[in-house]
Amino acid sequence: MRRITCLALLPLAACGTIAHAEDIAARGSGNVRTFDVRDVSSVDLGGSDDIEVRVGGGYAMRAEGDPQILDALQVRRRGSELQVSRRWSGRPGKVRIVVTVPVLTGVGVGGSGNMTVDRVAGGDLSARVAGSGNLTLAQLSTRTLSVAVAGSGTVVARGTTQRLAVELAGSGDLSGTALVAGAASVKVVGSGSVRAIVRGAASVTSVGSGDVDLGAAARCTVRKMGSGRVRCGG
Repeated sequence: MRRITCLALLPLAACGTIAHAEDIAARGSGNVRTFDVRDVSSVDLGGSDDIEVRVGGGYAMRAEGDPQILDALQVRRRGSELQVSRRWSGRPGKVRIVVTVPVLTGVGVGGSGNMTVDRVAGGDLSARVAGSGNLTLAQLSTRTLSVAVAGSGTVVARGTTQRLAVELAGSGDLSGTALVAGAASVKVVGSGSVRAIVRGAASVTSVGSGDVDLGAAARCTVRKMGSGRVRCGG
């Protein structure tokens, strides 16, 4: 499960070539801040805040909420990745962050934050959660969707993908009851669960008590160790 460690425990860009991180300064005052975001195609959230990612149009980022929390936000660009976190975490509460990018190829949540992506069409999307955070992919139409979860976090995905790849370590879940895939590869270690609709071939590896349900149309090759249940086919 070496690949899970890379995808789930590090920011997205860290799994590839290490790039220089550039701080993006905030503009504004009071309960609103804006950031000059550009040339990014992936978004990584660290901490406990809530972020909405909108795909289409030009680049933009806006944050609203407690001025003291806004002052603590740290926004950086590392290669093609936008990283959003806090410089310190002593102030309770959350702020609302909205990021707009023309194209999205990767998203990540680290910690207890929540991220919602409105839509992704075409190409490949990599999604990962590390910790107890939640990631919602509201409307997908992609060539591939790769999901990695380490910890107790949840990924909710809706839409279609030609190929789905899932790797879970811990008690996290992929809830894809409204996600249709043409083929799939699923690896679960621990008590996490995977739900999706696969209309084609799938390979499933399950170690532990986690359950996998790929629906009645899935044709699966299964390797299983532990009490976890795997449902493929009728």
